Amino acid sequence: MADKKTIVLGDVIESIKRFFSYLRSQFMLIALCAVVGLVLPLIYRAMQKPAYAASTTFILEEKSAGGGGLAGIASQVGLDLGSLGSGSSLFTGDNILDIIKSRVIIEKVLLTPISGSAGKTLADLYLEFSGLGERLPAPVSFAIPAASAAVAPAHSVYQDSVLYVMYEQIAKKNVSVDRLNKKGSIFKIVTVSQNQVFSKNFAERLLRETTTYYVNVKTSAAAANVKRLQARGDSLLRVLNAKSYNAASFQILDPNVAYKSMSVPAEVSSRDKSIVFSIYAEVTKNLEMSRIALVSQTPVIQLLDVPKYPLMDDRKSYLFLGFAGLFAGLLVGFFLCLYLYTDK
Repeated sequence: MADKKTIVLGDVIESIKRFFSYLRSQFMLIALCAVVGLVLPLIYRAMQKPAYAASTTFILEEKSAGGGGLAGIASQVGLDLGSLGSGSSLFTGDNILDIIKSRVIIEKVLLTPISGSAGKTLADLYLEFSGLGERLPAPVSFAIPAASAAVAPAHSVYQDSVLYVMYEQIAKKNVSVDRLNKKGSIFKIVTVSQNQVFSKNFAERLLRETTTYYVNVKTSAAAANVKRLQARGDSLLRVLNAKSYNAASFQILDPNVAYKSMSVPAEVSSRDKSIVFSIYAEVTKNLEMSRIALVSQTPVIQLLDVPKYPLMDDRKSYLFLGFAGLFAGLLVGFFLCLYLYTDK
């Protein structure tokens, strides 16, 4: 029994020796696979275009509009009414991720000037370095003239079509938005492109336009209410001032007691003044409450990280690709020799 085990072990050792001897005989094949594995990634790296990444990180603090003063009073007696007004919101959850990459936001960013308030826009810059401008059937420009910098120029159907093509490419290939923590409120915007200026400016302005849109939608109703109450308060103040002057004009320093009707205009004017004053006081109180509600509903977006020059190139280094390709080539050569050896 021991002799059989010795014979079997000897056969295994002999087979291993023969295989390694075969590997040595196939040195040129393994070396060829290693060289190909080394050269191909280096050629790919040399042909690869730059990929400058600009990242912006921010914290989003949601503020609930529900409850208001009632929730504050209830909290003093140990009750929590916040859940009564915490319904679904347009910007809760992952919806803000889709809003950041929406067409309206991306196109607004593309139509901003590279610098200043006029001149070439980010859309023109993207057409230049991406090669998209060379593939268009006709040249197009989105530059903003200095004379009309304050007014957004109207675009033709062709320009809108080009903007849509750029939007699709950027949303799919150049911009990514995600949470740093799936349960947290910290978001990260990453823009990757061949141009450092475009990557940095696009990431910063994408957050700026999103913030403006976000705040406007979240506070539009409260802001409209404040504006309406402010206009009514200003109107009532003018009426109240007019009534005050009118009441003063009817004041008689030495009235004749025989003619008590002479004091009626002053009394009527004083009564009207009191009524207007009461209305004005109520409107002013409501105005202040609306302002407090507006502040409580205004979301807070706090920047954590902003992109700075020089931006890092996201391409893998030549050294990393060389070692990875060499290892892959040696592995392919080894398994190829193993296949040829077992096929004999």
